[in-house]
Amino acid sequence: MSKPSLPALPHSWSELSWQQLCVCWQAKMRYGGNPDVARVAALLDLLGCTVCREKAPVIHTLTGETVYQLRDREGCQWTLTAREAAHLGSHTLPWFDYPYGDPGEKEERDKNGKVTKERREPVTGYVSGFRDAMMLPKDTVDIPSHIALSVVRHRRFQLPQVACNNLTWQQYRALQGVAPQLFQEGIDEEQVLGLQAQFLAHCLVPRSLALLDTTGGSIRFRPHYEYRYNTEQAESMVPFFERGLKREGKRWQGGHGKATFGTLFHIAFQCYQTALEYYSVSYPLLFSDSKKNDQLRDALTGEVGTINTIMKYAGYAEQQQVYDSNLPFVLDILNTMAKEAKEIEKMNSKIKKK
Repeated sequence: MSKPSLPALPHSWSELSWQQLCVCWQAKMRYGGNPDVARVAALLDLLGCTVCREKAPVIHTLTGETVYQLRDREGCQWTLTAREAAHLGSHTLPWFDYPYGDPGEKEERDKNGKVTKERREPVTGYVSGFRDAMMLPKDTVDIPSHIALSVVRHRRFQLPQVACNNLTWQQYRALQGVAPQLFQEGIDEEQVLGLQAQFLAHCLVPRSLALLDTTGGSIRFRPHYEYRYNTEQAESMVPFFERGLKREGKRWQGGHGKATFGTLFHIAFQCYQTALEYYSVSYPLLFSDSKKNDQLRDALTGEVGTINTIMKYAGYAEQQQVYDSNLPFVLDILNTMAKEAKEIEKMNSKIKKK
């Protein structure tokens, strides 16, 4: 048989494209009870390999192992046992089991002091190899909203970029309010689904019919579709996503095959988490771990004053212009403000010492 030519594999969740996120989360959702099978399923998809359905798995006569016949994108065929597949998956995708961070493992020794398990350092799991310019294979997604008489009606939404740099400031503020609640202790499954629905409703911007058009600098009224986030529109979508999450029978057509509402949530949340960790590295003054000096939290607490200051920096006439601004644009301004505040603090401390 020909030797397979396999592509390079990603080293973390943050290196995945939207299509690859779909692949990995579909595998996790489908084989959630068996992580080894889920990891192998994701690995084969990432490698572009498929199991030859026309050839049933063979039981090895000597070892009793199941042997699978695989085919890569170029048509080359090769065999792999179930044990080899599990071993390959665990060594090539060590990050697969920790989509929201690897807690690490302590070193283990036997009674003679010999190391039986090596120490594994904890990893945040978001930043490694992150590419800011990542774009989606598709800009929008159609989600079935009603099925009757074999006719499927769809709602169309704008997808978040993997870098999440198409979020508006108001959208980010809404997601910041929902995301921490998802991991609170003591909430039941129904509350979790409700929070997931809220997250999707704010993260995926629905297509809406607009009348005002300012193309070319002129203002005229004409009907056209646009994707523009606003809180009221997002809140009205919460019941829709909540119903879909509870049924899970509904499907959406994405950049790679089909996935459930639950899978869609995890993919969107993965993009959001990856982007936040990236921004925390890009803007360390804003995303400080110190409770004493948390510039971003201070800015969010005093939001009215912050918005007014941003308006002056950006030359805006209305507060809504700030809310509609691109998230990195606002973070750049807040970062500049934080740097200036730090410089003033240094100067004041020097004056006091004199």
